[in-house]
Amino acid sequence: MAFELIQEGDRRLGIVRGIKINEWTITSKSAPICNSAEIDSFQKEYGIPPPEMIFGNNRVAISKGGMEYFWTAFDALALVDTSESSSTRVKVAYATEWTRNSNHQNVKDVVKPYDWTYSTNYKGTSNQADWERVDEPVINVDRLKQREQIVFYDENILYEDELADNGTAMLSVRLRVMPTCFLVLQRFFLRVDNVLFGINDTRIYHEFGSPFLMREFTSKQASYQSIRQKIDGNVDISLLNDANWVASMIPEDHQLLERHRLRV
Repeated sequence: MAFELIQEGDRRLGIVRGIKINEWTITSKSAPICNSAEIDSFQKEYGIPPPEMIFGNNRVAISKGGMEYFWTAFDALALVDTSESSSTRVKVAYATEWTRNSNHQNVKDVVKPYDWTYSTNYKGTSNQADWERVDEPVINVDRLKQREQIVFYDENILYEDELADNGTAMLSVRLRVMPTCFLVLQRFFLRVDNVLFGINDTRIYHEFGSPFLMREFTSKQASYQSIRQKIDGNVDISLLNDANWVASMIPEDHQLLERHRLRV
């Protein structure tokens, strides 16, 4: 199948890489971290301190005809809980446990009227509203397991925070394009040391020639110790920073699952 690779822009304003294939345009823009003026603007608009590293000018997008689906840090952070009642939610209860059971005396004012873990159930931004809920699987796992040429691949970080050196929260987007299909994985990965792991995944999948764009969203959590004990016999605990490994260790019965499709 014929395709055209895209590369344009510069390091100062951002480099756009991508591919045009079978009427689809798929792009990933990587730009420098937000500067102080952009961070001030963010804090005024959203009313919360920004993550330590926010790539507000990064953007991943897929489009065909008039349909566009894209991912940005600001749209994701707009879904972080900022309500006054956020201090009573489960995530903040975890924060109480964290401060009580740890020796991290440098952590102050953990309980704030916003979700300090920057957790988001963002699924991307779509200019189409008529997504249809479906019950059957929407990702062709067997096809993705086949050996097939990858004609375009990229990984793009939207934001990251080290939670006062006591964990990590990161939102990233990976995309893989083959001659017969493409897959986009948007992942929010959360690790709060000695407390919990959380993973929110959105997968966008399309087989060329199919009339549908597929979306699958999963959200799951597990206690820190339940994952940590799986490597007790291994002195190398770097696996706890590996989102793919952690995701494979959380049982499926611990997850929320939603599936949708869009006619394209």
